[in-house]
Amino acid sequence: MSTSTARLPHGGKEPVTTKLVTVVVSLAILTFLAILDELGTNLPVLSMAWILQHPEISCVIAGASKPGQLENNLKASGFQIPADAMAEIDRITGFHRFERHVG
Repeated sequence: MSTSTARLPHGGKEPVTTKLVTVVVSLAILTFLAILDELGTNLPVLSMAWILQHPEISCVIAGASKPGQLENNLKASGFQIPADAMAEIDRITGFHRFERHVG
């Protein structure tokens, strides 16, 4: 990547790569927001449901200190994320299945 810089308002310099990372992260956030809107849920429910739908993830350690958190945890247990949304989330997060075989 280029090491050129852009001027900041206070006169400092910001690497162009920082701007690129900001754009990539912003696009990922917008994509997540679109998925949430399409599925009609919130991020805590989607996050836990995503974990629960990955059989290679052996457990979820969930906590709740407020009633709303417990409600989200319970909603996630029955929430099914469609395959196309799962694939998009995996792509955005860079999730790659990992299997460890002992022996």
